[in-house]
Amino acid sequence: MKKNKFILASVAALIAVSPVLSFDSQANTVQAADTNVTNKMIMHTAVAYDKDGNSTGVKYNAFSYARLVASPVKIGDSIYYKVADKDQYLKATNIDGVTRRITHNTYIYSTSTRRTSYQNRWKLYRGQTITTYGGSYRFKNGKHYFRVGGPAKQYVKSYNLGPVIRANTTMAPNNNNTSSNTTTNKPNNSTTNNTQPIGNEETTVTVDANYSTPIITFDKSDNVVKVRTATPGEKFTVDYLENGSRADKVASYIGQFGGEQAIYRIKGTNNWLYSMGVKPASKITLHNYDNENTSMIRFTKDTDLYNADGTLQNIRLIKTSYPWHVDKLVYIWVPSENKVEEFYHLTPTRYWQDVYTLSSNGQYVKDHIALKNDNYVKVSDVHFEQNSVALTPSNTVAEVEAAAKK
Repeated sequence: MKKNKFILASVAALIAVSPVLSFDSQANTVQAADTNVTNKMIMHTAVAYDKDGNSTGVKYNAFSYARLVASPVKIGDSIYYKVADKDQYLKATNIDGVTRRITHNTYIYSTSTRRTSYQNRWKLYRGQTITTYGGSYRFKNGKHYFRVGGPAKQYVKSYNLGPVIRANTTMAPNNNNTSSNTTTNKPNNSTTNNTQPIGNEETTVTVDANYSTPIITFDKSDNVVKVRTATPGEKFTVDYLENGSRADKVASYIGQFGGEQAIYRIKGTNNWLYSMGVKPASKITLHNYDNENTSMIRFTKDTDLYNADGTLQNIRLIKTSYPWHVDKLVYIWVPSENKVEEFYHLTPTRYWQDVYTLSSNGQYVKDHIALKNDNYVKVSDVHFEQNSVALTPSNTVAEVEAAAKK
């Protein structure tokens, strides 16, 4: 009798001091409960499967969040995330996506007939790579599209994309089977890192308690808009690190400058966190916004400004060391030269510029003016930044010559 009381007391003590352990009467083994849990956004409607890869009939809607065990597992030939505290597994391709190469220049669509932008780009080019989520959708026009972003509707035609280059989900070593009933004993002082990167372009950041860190977004003019203030210690999965003009705007908005300003994009959103206000679990690739999203030129000499009809404005931009954004490449008939020339259209600026203007005595003199919004410069007069986005002409020489003859 005393022996039985001792056994019961021992079991009770074990339960009291070991809340993360449970007894499996069928397997007769001790299993660790779900730990290392993270919240992740579902990017594509996901069916939940059981540990054997059979559908449970449960669905998780796109752009909802799920509490998942951070370490992915492999069931059969597919990678899954386990739903915390449930016998449910979601395919990682619906969450992290896969990387594909663009095989033909392509637009981004919100519907079968309406175009939209993706990361401030209206067109993607052959050779670039992009993340797609889940399987393709068939639109009303009968064509198939892959989702490339969200929650805004952003899709790319499937026939403009090549096969999968790589999965964006990183498997830990020996973490490829969920059916094992054995446990690995760890030393008492071992710790589990719940902020490991999930893909090559993804990591987890923790909000620094020493900063008042706002979550921000950008309006159509790339002005900073505050969403809310992040809570100290709050964790986010981020999938893009950016520097350049937009990051500089955020630094100016917050009033904190730390050398090379950068911003992290919160995965599945268009919301951002300033790099000085968070601590990343690991490094991810740094992208320059201006190089990757815009086209830029430099004025290597004093450069004439033209109107859209090919006439001179009698204004010259002064040679500068900084780049200028351009948003269009176009052929224009130049009446004074009686020929077609290729021009860049300058992105409008609201700042006054140091220029030379033609005076009444026929000499160019230094001036400081506000430029109008429709300005062109000859391609032959400027230097194009090779690392920025290439432009293609919006018309042809033949079209311009035919219009000139009329």
